[in-house]
Amino acid sequence: MKNQSFQSKIIYILIAIIVVLLIVINRMNYKDTNIVQKESIETIDKKKDTKSHKLSPETPPPLVKGIIGLIIDDFGYRNDDVSDGFLNLDAKLTYAIIPGHEYSNTFGKKAVNKGYEVIVHMPLENNSDFEGEENFILRSSMDHETIQNRVRLAFDQIPEAIGMNNHQGSKASADQHVMSNIAKVLKIKDLFFIDSRTTAETVAESTMEVFNIPTSRRNVFLDNESNETKILAQLLFLSQVAEEKGAAIGIGHVKQKTLNVLQKQIPELQKKGFKFEFVSNMLH
Repeated sequence: MKNQSFQSKIIYILIAIIVVLLIVINRMNYKDTNIVQKESIETIDKKKDTKSHKLSPETPPPLVKGIIGLIIDDFGYRNDDVSDGFLNLDAKLTYAIIPGHEYSNTFGKKAVNKGYEVIVHMPLENNSDFEGEENFILRSSMDHETIQNRVRLAFDQIPEAIGMNNHQGSKASADQHVMSNIAKVLKIKDLFFIDSRTTAETVAESTMEVFNIPTSRRNVFLDNESNETKILAQLLFLSQVAEEKGAAIGIGHVKQKTLNVLQKQIPELQKKGFKFEFVSNMLH
């Protein structure tokens, strides 16, 4: 009897050990199964992400072929369909207003309200006879006080202006005395100057650099000849210069034929990757 009782106890102990081992093994298998399932789910999710990315790639930003700064000169003396037409061009353009004309002040306000940039188109003395803007023209014979007062007066009349370029000026823009006194006013007002380069003898840009005035220069005139075919050729040449150099500045005038060309060609140049920019962002 004693032997049977002892054997029974041994059997019960062995059965208990077997049951415990089965429980432990079962739990281990369950844990491994969960790990495998989790890894499988993560793998599937990664495949989904990869597949989705392949089907819907991010659109790369368009490449800029060149930056074009375009100044349109001679606003102020007209208020008609032509001047209003320039206020409907869909691009960042800079409009240069001659002081002393009937619409100089009002056009500056209209242009800025429409989102364009405005500068003073300052009359400077030519080598040839000059007529017009007698209260604003800057001559090489003037003293420093007269020059500076006229520059200040021009900005008082066109308060929206944030810079200046020269109207004509084959004589005065080559005169260090004139350009230095312009620079002194611009320095105080924290404004910039664009050299229209109406003469190869100009010292405008170099003088501005001496006075640490932000500056740049005109690369191409668009409409010296009032012919749409030639204006188009000059605009395309400007885009070519912009592509080669990275950026270029052109100057046109408030003329019907210039407007006609720009209305057609600005959207085409933008489609080709050219960016029109305010000249205030193209200074050195």
